[in-house]
Amino acid sequence: MKFFLLVALFGLTYAQDPRCAAPGYFQARVRSYDHETNYFRDGRFSYDAHEQRVRMVEVLQENATRPQRDELILHREKKRYVVDLHTRKCNVSTVDFHFHPISVDEPARFLGYSIVGTLDEPEMGMMVGSWHHRSEGNDIRGNLTQSFTRDECIPVSEVFYGETVKDHQMLHFHRTYFDVTLGLDSANVFDIPKECIHRK
Repeated sequence: MKFFLLVALFGLTYAQDPRCAAPGYFQARVRSYDHETNYFRDGRFSYDAHEQRVRMVEVLQENATRPQRDELILHREKKRYVVDLHTRKCNVSTVDFHFHPISVDEPARFLGYSIVGTLDEPEMGMMVGSWHHRSEGNDIRGNLTQSFTRDECIPVSEVFYGETVKDHQMLHFHRTYFDVTLGLDSANVFDIPKECIHRK
């Protein structure tokens, strides 16, 4: 029997905890949306967990209503470099938050596996695990749901819904990963943009 399902929830439980961490190096097309501010981002994302570096180069859109950026964050150096892709102006700032590895947050609760596509044909589908985590931090609190592939722990999506602790400002965003490739396509992907060299 063929299961032509986009997403089919499994009612499976496992004695072994299936939590995982994403590959140390990967690149992907990432789309994120902030439901409270209507801020949408779409771009090429590069990730290095070992050196704690991330980069997001947004796709240029003709009708964009907000600046589109090339953003490089070097956590060990505590630096953020942002280039406006239209004006080519660079802004350099200090990073005041810690690097957060892409992994199942502790202590997340495993929800189960889903099938994306079909498992009846090779390379036509995959199993995706989902986790729920209730965050009660000093700054924000809310609910985070994460999804990763079962076999290689490749990130699929993240959804957060909550509020700031201080002023109860609502927070609601989601992020989706597409076309993920393991490794990096260039040794220079985390080089400081040339527009920012003189501003280091």
